[in-house]
Amino acid sequence: MVMAKRLKPGKCVHCLKDPVERNWDHVFPVSWYPDTTPLNLSKWKIPSCISCNHSLGQLEQQFFVLVAECLDPHDPASSSIVARAKRATNPDVAETNADREARQRLKQYVESQKRPASAVSTSAVYPTLGNKWGLPVEQQRAIKIPAEGFRRITEKIARGIFYLEDRRFIEPPYSVQCFALNDAGAQPVRELIAQFGTTYAREPGIIVRRAVAPEDGISSVFEMEFWGQFKTHAAITNDL
Repeated sequence: MVMAKRLKPGKCVHCLKDPVERNWDHVFPVSWYPDTTPLNLSKWKIPSCISCNHSLGQLEQQFFVLVAECLDPHDPASSSIVARAKRATNPDVAETNADREARQRLKQYVESQKRPASAVSTSAVYPTLGNKWGLPVEQQRAIKIPAEGFRRITEKIARGIFYLEDRRFIEPPYSVQCFALNDAGAQPVRELIAQFGTTYAREPGIIVRRAVAPEDGISSVFEMEFWGQFKTHAAITNDL
């Protein structure tokens, strides 16, 4: 069995504090890899301070169970994801009282974010996470997914890819900007990536595409695709 090397104090990829106590943070949480993921696929890890790892872990769990409500349970890329999220909010499969209470709290949180689709403006629906089943609006249910979840997870992946590929931290004057784009809005990003970009796949779960400006090696655009169901986009820009 191969063990991950223990990290020495150093810089956190996320908050950039240095030096801090660090541990390994998965760029994509282990639970986000579908059951069809090859067993020998290396799961990307980056150095994170304890605080960032903990806060991002909580955010990723909440984001995961909310987004799973919008995924197609019959699509091969997302079927096991939906089932895993349902299990995470099922108190009946808990092994301890503490686990049961945690699952119950998560279930209640998911239910608290649901509302009739008729009460939600179509402009507030995240691109590609709308109604996939052709149901009339009166039979649809919407779920509120905080925009902060999309932003922080998109930023985490962008920072992680840069560290893994280039051993670089995204530091001022550079910053990560995140976007929710429909197909038309994303077309310029796709054109740049098609011409200059690289694809980093952790199929069948997540695909990341990146194009980096040769002038400084940092300014860049990203497209991130999750379980074949939705995408987020990011740009790293020089703020000076």
